[in-house]
Amino acid sequence: MSQALYAVINPVVKFLLRSPAHALMSSNTLLLEFQGRKSGKSYSKPVSYHAVDGHVHCFTERRSNWWRNLAQGDEVGLTLAGRTLVGTPTVLTDGSTRVQTALRDFLIATPRDASHAGVALDPDGQPVAADIAEASQRLVFISIDIRN
Repeated sequence: MSQALYAVINPVVKFLLRSPAHALMSSNTLLLEFQGRKSGKSYSKPVSYHAVDGHVHCFTERRSNWWRNLAQGDEVGLTLAGRTLVGTPTVLTDGSTRVQTALRDFLIATPRDASHAGVALDPDGQPVAADIAEASQRLVFISIDIRN
């Protein structure tokens, strides 16, 4: 999706995720809030997620710069299913087996993101392993440990 389209869509998504109508999107989209590592500016970014054992997993393109603000592991805010939470991110860019497994699980849970990740789904809806291996080299894996 183009940056111009995100500039139009993201404010609407942010509004919905913060509103009583959040259920329209909050089953697989959350609002991530963080500080710029150099500027100190506050940012909020809607991202697709997959919840796993007290963590949320997200992916973004390495060429996107926003994830670098999370690389220090500083606390982030989340608006998730109408609740405001805090968590600590772990950022992986290594394309490891852990990243590949998390990406496969993420795409099984949120298949709408497969095309964004450049991963084909087989006839059974399973991500193609070769595509997962390739995508894991250019995607950033963000795992956020949620605290209550």
